[in-house]
Amino acid sequence: MDAARQLRTDGQRGRILASVIELVSEMGYERVRLRDVAKHAGVSIGTLQHYYETRDGLMLAAFSHHTGKIVQGLEEIASRHAEPWDRIRGLVEYITQPRGFRNRCLTFMEIAAASARDKELRRLFGIQYDGWRAPMKAAIEEGLASGAFRLSSDIDETVDLILTQIDGLEIAVATQVAGLTRTRMHDALLRVISVHLGLPPYTPGATGATGATDATDAS
Repeated sequence: MDAARQLRTDGQRGRILASVIELVSEMGYERVRLRDVAKHAGVSIGTLQHYYETRDGLMLAAFSHHTGKIVQGLEEIASRHAEPWDRIRGLVEYITQPRGFRNRCLTFMEIAAASARDKELRRLFGIQYDGWRAPMKAAIEEGLASGAFRLSSDIDETVDLILTQIDGLEIAVATQVAGLTRTRMHDALLRVISVHLGLPPYTPGATGATGATDATDAS
């Protein structure tokens, strides 16, 4: 296959996989069908099935692609910050970035539910969790070693608590419980994490180790 044709093929495949994730957030994991994806991606059913013969294969490919992008993003964010607290802030800002925020929360909720019933989806979900766990744990370990952080429980339990709080807030955003917004989730996460790490509670707009200036996007 020549380079131009390969580029077109890769672009078409990427558009199909992105369409799956968008449709999952709009329709729910169980309701997305091949014809929905073909229409959304602007391809024929025949073209879609040339790449993915079954719905299950398509859904797994889409979630694998989605997971890979998330893990790559987390790794890139972690590599930008030398200081442990700045790195943790960067990870929180990555997960609460404005563009497509609620759709990402909806996608998380839908795929989490589907993963409970599908072994392969659950394996991919574990990879996504490991993608979160590794940079968060590394930052906390470095902060402990430097004396910047003080934990009231062990590292693994602290990381577990932080990750489950992220999950819970994403579900609250997806279901629109109590009008939780992106900015409120961002601030709540940093406030809770700062307390877990033995720091003064995070205050939006403050200066210093736990201060930050956050855009006030309420989407």
